[in-house]
Amino acid sequence: MFYKNSIKVIFGIIASVFFVYMVLRSVSFESLIQALRNTQISWLSVGLLCLLGAYLLRIKRSQTMLASVNPTMTFARSAIPYMISIAANNVLPLRAGDALRAINFSSWLRVPTASILAVMLVERLMDFLVIISSFGVALFLFHPRSDTGDIVLHFSSTMLLLGAVGVVVLLVFPAVLRLPVQWLLSFLSRFVPSFVKKIRPHVDKMFHTLTVMAHRPRMALLFGYTGLSWLLEACTFYAVARSIPAVTNPAAAWLAMPVGTLATILPSSPGYVGTFHYFVIVATRALGNSAASSTAFAVLIHLVLWLPITVCGMACFFYWIFERHKTASIVSENSIDRVS
Repeated sequence: MFYKNSIKVIFGIIASVFFVYMVLRSVSFESLIQALRNTQISWLSVGLLCLLGAYLLRIKRSQTMLASVNPTMTFARSAIPYMISIAANNVLPLRAGDALRAINFSSWLRVPTASILAVMLVERLMDFLVIISSFGVALFLFHPRSDTGDIVLHFSSTMLLLGAVGVVVLLVFPAVLRLPVQWLLSFLSRFVPSFVKKIRPHVDKMFHTLTVMAHRPRMALLFGYTGLSWLLEACTFYAVARSIPAVTNPAAAWLAMPVGTLATILPSSPGYVGTFHYFVIVATRALGNSAASSTAFAVLIHLVLWLPITVCGMACFFYWIFERHKTASIVSENSIDRVS
């Protein structure tokens, strides 16, 4: 396992280096600095406020799902593991923040690990749904017009939107996914029966949580939180593009958001360095912006998305450590008192 993970890390770093090279070869450092020199703080502030709103909505979505298992769940308690996991993904390889959130916060949230995994699965599916839908709409609205290009891009938009419909079906009817999972467990039980016996209760808990969350009013609320949060993140992209005067067509930000976000799926170093920048630049240049202004936009939007969230997640991490230590001290004192 360590060997395989090491290979993934090394491959991700190589991919990042390659895409950083692809970025740097198309623009000089001087032109990049020139494009960033007149950045407008007012538009940058609007972008940061939109980003804050986006994450508040995502935490509220997480709280709503966790409350279906633990009705006493508060916004603040659900915010701590969510922000820590995002920050950890920004600085650690292999999306370690996801594993940290699933494994280490069960007692903090008073929710089984299987239920946390179910919540994370729904979050990922909903986010993916909005991103591919946004990509399909952006392709349809913003692509350059030509006879053959129209056919290809309309087909691509249609396929993306059909994929979004498939994700909706999985979210609203989780039983569709349960049948193949049960078949897989039955197949594996022939070879590793002890392993299947061990994980089957967790799988059942996960699907129970998915079924509870698929309740129609709750699911509609979750879709609302997700759609609004990504709309605000898209507004962050647009505001940052408007903050750079050299970006002559800031509407490119609406295409850059889904393209750059989808690029984070590719192997890369922590923080998605290189991959995110390259594909944001490609999307921004596709709508007529220069190489220097597109690169400046990619650098600045990455900084806006990465720095505040990472700092906030680190603050949440230290708060969590402090609270754990305080709780352990109280338990220890109570134990001593009982002995006395």
